[in-house]
Amino acid sequence: MASILSCFSGPEVLEDVNHSRALMEELKCLYDCRLLADVTIGVQRDDASLDQSGDLAADDIGQLFLCSRNVLSAASPYFKSMFTGGLNESMQERVVIRGVDAESMSVIIDYCYTGRVTITESNVQRLYAAANMLQLEYIRRACSGFMTRRLDLSNCVEIMKFADTFDNPELKENAQTFIARNFSQVCSGGDLCELDLKLFKELLCLNTLDVDCERKVCSAALQWIEANALQKKEDALQALKCVRWNLFTEREKPYLEALMAKPLIEKYLAFFFNMEDGCKLSTPLSLPEHRIGVSAKEMLLFFGLPNDNIMCCDPYSEELYFMAPPLQDLSSQDYKSSTMESLIACTTPDNNLFLASHLSKHFWAYNPILNTWQELAERPLGRIHSGMGYLSGHIYILGGRNPVTDTKLKEVECYSIQRNQWTLVASLPHSLGKMQVVVLNDLMYVVSRRRMLCYDPKRNRWRHCGSLRRDKLHKACVFQDQIICVCDIPVVKAYSPSRGEWKRLGDIPIDSHALNYQVIQHNSKLLLLTQTLLQHNKNRVLMHEYDPGRDTWKSIMAVYVSTLGPVCVSTRVYPVCLSSAHRFSTEEEDDSGSSADWDFDGLTDADSDSGSSSSFSDENW
Repeated sequence: MASILSCFSGPEVLEDVNHSRALMEELKCLYDCRLLADVTIGVQRDDASLDQSGDLAADDIGQLFLCSRNVLSAASPYFKSMFTGGLNESMQERVVIRGVDAESMSVIIDYCYTGRVTITESNVQRLYAAANMLQLEYIRRACSGFMTRRLDLSNCVEIMKFADTFDNPELKENAQTFIARNFSQVCSGGDLCELDLKLFKELLCLNTLDVDCERKVCSAALQWIEANALQKKEDALQALKCVRWNLFTEREKPYLEALMAKPLIEKYLAFFFNMEDGCKLSTPLSLPEHRIGVSAKEMLLFFGLPNDNIMCCDPYSEELYFMAPPLQDLSSQDYKSSTMESLIACTTPDNNLFLASHLSKHFWAYNPILNTWQELAERPLGRIHSGMGYLSGHIYILGGRNPVTDTKLKEVECYSIQRNQWTLVASLPHSLGKMQVVVLNDLMYVVSRRRMLCYDPKRNRWRHCGSLRRDKLHKACVFQDQIICVCDIPVVKAYSPSRGEWKRLGDIPIDSHALNYQVIQHNSKLLLLTQTLLQHNKNRVLMHEYDPGRDTWKSIMAVYVSTLGPVCVSTRVYPVCLSSAHRFSTEEEDDSGSSADWDFDGLTDADSDSGSSSSFSDENW
């Protein structure tokens, strides 16, 4: 056996882990001081013109940048080819880059020296074009992500056109998806009329248009024709071919007849309809696929354990579907011995759904078209038994305990949807026990059984408001500009921020076997949900609706499925994208099993007494 000393023979190889960062910082310092530069990069002025030889006059060159060829070549394949490929520019002391404005070049050179890039709404498209030309893939992807996160009704059409021009399929698809999901609002703005025929047809052919009838697609096509193709019959026909005429119902016959009465439109519709027979299609086709919006529905979503399917229920039609869980595998973690509240969820007014885990720092957004979850930026803090709420473009996670030290947390995490970034905002002034998070009138309220706090994001400040002062707090939600709280069963209290006072609503029905009580606003109605474990892996959810006129609760449905988690939200989903649950049961005597395998390993009352997605367990407080 060789001597142990032989393992340590030869030279020592040591690595300075701070060297690369220090080197970059020193190179940037030299650049700022205009030292040791060996090439001058110039950009042309916006109003510059070429002389007869095709060159720029000296006074037509805009800003000049003194740089190092080594740095530019190392950062950009474009510059590397220019300075090492035997081109004339490799010998020139001054190189003029055409097609790049001074601001974009400044940002790009700063990136070459620091690895940092500053993107704004005013420079993003010019910066993308410059990075695309200079082969700076990181900046190109950063600009693309920036535009995707900032898609809104005012810019989505322009971004789709931009992505098509620069052949960016991912950005184009993201813009199309946004337009499809907000099709009616985008149409009303008139921006679709700015599209050329190719892009307009691509959009109208999408199955993912969120419209409840084909009439809205037809109206968009006619709007585009009136703006672009009244004198171009072929273009008009191409646009109208995207309308799925076979989907028009008998109820819409008066609408079609009114269209045929318009002289400017009649000549185009004659291609599709036999004008002598009124609204009869001249060449009937097989029934095309409905747009996705036809199936859109507000549903209740029940979240259980990680990796379990998420149950989606319509309490009025008794339809049941399953939503895919996050792809992140959390099954290796010891969640079966932990609280049922392993997940927390919230939805936005635009029906964007977000999900966080108590078992990790993972955070996801739901893609309703693909029925998948996209993992977003990791949360800065790990916590259990926390609450989550949406307010003015941001997601807040607060309260709970540190999973390692079990200490109460006052820190409040804030996620920017636009930036895909987390930060910490003003901490809670008190450590709260079992609590609920609700949002009303651009303010966030945290309600516990003893006090209520209100957060103003504009001032980044918490203040105290009307205390509940009850022995229990099960669940809270917002309904008709009031905060509704299920307190000591059967007491329900409503708080009006405008009046600053509490009032008692009609008592809820008592279920002595209920594991938890929840109130939730669903389709502008206030629902009460109670969950009861009937037998192993068999669960009953009773649903009641509140009647404000009579101040009473009426039973609307009983669902019998396998055990569910207590986390519930109401949001708009597309059932055609979900998995149907054929074994859904609304009959108690049906013991055929559950609609899915939701194995929670012998749930007990103690396991289930954790409240809702925004509540804490009473124990240990």
